[in-house]
Amino acid sequence: MTFRKRTRHWSIVAITMLGWMFLVSFLFLPASPSILSSDSTTCDSNDELLLAGVDGPYLFKKRNKIREIRVVSTDTSYEIEEYVHDSHDNKKFTCYVENKDKDSFTFHLKKKIKSPSTKYKQPEKVLAISDIEGNFNAFYSLLVGNGVMDKSYNWTYGNGHLVLVGDFVDRGTNVTQCLWLIYMLEQEAEKAGGMVHFILGNHEVLNLLGQTEYVDKKYMALAHRLSGKEDASKAYKFLMSNQRELVRWMKSKNVIERIGKTIFVHGGLSKELISANMSIGEMNSFIRMALTREYFADDGEANLKKFLMGPLGPLWYRGLVGRYKKIYIKATQKEVNSVLNYFQADQMVIGHTVVKNISPDYEGKVYRTDIGFPIMKFTGKAQGLLIENNQFYRVNDFGERILLNDNLVSGK
Repeated sequence: MTFRKRTRHWSIVAITMLGWMFLVSFLFLPASPSILSSDSTTCDSNDELLLAGVDGPYLFKKRNKIREIRVVSTDTSYEIEEYVHDSHDNKKFTCYVENKDKDSFTFHLKKKIKSPSTKYKQPEKVLAISDIEGNFNAFYSLLVGNGVMDKSYNWTYGNGHLVLVGDFVDRGTNVTQCLWLIYMLEQEAEKAGGMVHFILGNHEVLNLLGQTEYVDKKYMALAHRLSGKEDASKAYKFLMSNQRELVRWMKSKNVIERIGKTIFVHGGLSKELISANMSIGEMNSFIRMALTREYFADDGEANLKKFLMGPLGPLWYRGLVGRYKKIYIKATQKEVNSVLNYFQADQMVIGHTVVKNISPDYEGKVYRTDIGFPIMKFTGKAQGLLIENNQFYRVNDFGERILLNDNLVSGK
């Protein structure tokens, strides 16, 4: 059973006198955090601009009900729509993309969310992508161009693995759509014997902690309207509620995984991590716990949280690419070798720090995957890292590949 409630911005060309009287009286009602009253209040032109763009669905689960919220486009404005569903209906949801092609795809909710393993055997092929940051067009192009899915969003990668090395949120305007696509492909890959690995980056963690510095204004406008709160952090925490499906799903994820002999981590692994004397699994478990606990009474745990989620931790470390803002000195080859030896790996794949092209460094021990992505589809400039038959390739969104580990020259 589905119940629908629709709210819209006021856009009045002609109105009866009775309508005007209603509008004037409505504007002076006390503010309310409910969707109907917060979104139906008048807003200035700047607010209208901020809310521009389709978004959603935002799905909040409580007991046996699912609350669905989405922003939809009309001829003259945007509307916030709300539905309430019975969680036992196994409803298929539709995600609409804000782009000129008006892309859309459907998905079902998972029956259960569980944390992934930390270590995996080497599959036949792995495609790694990082730092999409809400850029649906680039993400779509890489997936279709490299045979991970077809244009109808069907998984076509067989038993291959797709590894997403963090920072798929913030800055962009199709963040929700990128997350639902990952969520959907996870389920489809599993049915085919493949796998999708979504590894958290620093921006996923910032979002989960309610920090809004890099959040696009369209999401902040929605957060203010839905929550009824003026404070940005408090408003955004409404969208990041633990009742929201995508939030609970992200909080289940790892920050480091090892596939075969390759470690995938957003920022990188610093030599200081060895002194923490923790395994990959222990770091994943601790950071997952830290995302659900605002405070640690124990000083040791509080300090460990600061370390693992700080500049030398796996989410933020930049010392594998070069000097950075006087904070990092580029790690030496010996330090990289010792880190890989400690974690029983031959190489690591990182994102986080922008490079011109996906490329190896440290004699093929480190592969850097964060580049500036084009905003249009199929330009030939979007890049991913393909691992197949122990070979590492830079691939573009046409599926063209360049072998990277034939001559291991630093900075190639």
